[in-house]
Amino acid sequence: MLTEQNNINNSLDKALELLKYFTNECPVRGLSEISRESSIPKATVYRLLNTFAKNGFLQKVDIHGQQNQYKLGMKFFELGMLVSESMELKEVALPLMKELRDLLNEDIQLSIRENNYSIYIEKITCTHPVRLFTRVGRTVPLSAGACARAILSFLDDKEIQDILDKEPLVKYTDNTITDKKKLWENIEENRIKGYTISFGELEPQTVSVGVPIFDYSQNVVASLSVAGPEQRFNNKSLPLIINEAKKTAKEISKILGCNFSKVYK
Repeated sequence: MLTEQNNINNSLDKALELLKYFTNECPVRGLSEISRESSIPKATVYRLLNTFAKNGFLQKVDIHGQQNQYKLGMKFFELGMLVSESMELKEVALPLMKELRDLLNEDIQLSIRENNYSIYIEKITCTHPVRLFTRVGRTVPLSAGACARAILSFLDDKEIQDILDKEPLVKYTDNTITDKKKLWENIEENRIKGYTISFGELEPQTVSVGVPIFDYSQNVVASLSVAGPEQRFNNKSLPLIINEAKKTAKEISKILGCNFSKVYK
């Protein structure tokens, strides 16, 4: 039987342990003092610190001519900003997501961009016995499904092209868009309508409506989606779902400081 200790990578655990020596009081630390305080051999500490530095998590600095001095790198700043922004976004969005769920009684999901992918950071579940089983933390390409493509569609053209050049279009179902020409046509359509919709692109027999969320700089930072089984998303219900999803996303964007009249249709 596996225990929590069995699931720990000892080398990684040792490397991460070194980061605790960087504090507000001591933002710059030397190789020798970290080795001494951690009781880890200097050669091992040197190797670990330089691995962090290579990947942007630490920066090597020269303080008064002393070598092998390190401070936290910009990668921690970038990740910290991502955490900060997502926490603020969730705090703003959650009450409005609950209101939307209560109104439509469908699953409401919140996604943010992480590099060339979309990651679900919040979900409010409907009360129907038949519902989606997507989970918080799921990551999908920005091209796949309504929630992800609601982010992709509202990036600038060059950024979209860079993403599509780097990432293949993954086929999850027979309905997933895997042709770049068709994807661009879909993006242009989404921009005109102010939302995107997918029919069984990630999971068969499901429908999702995705709407972009913008921040104070009018940049797309997230998306809101309403999703459920296809039998509940029909010509009668879809207009209300789309309208209310757009209203909720606009309200979230407004709280984040967006002048939504400039970005929404």
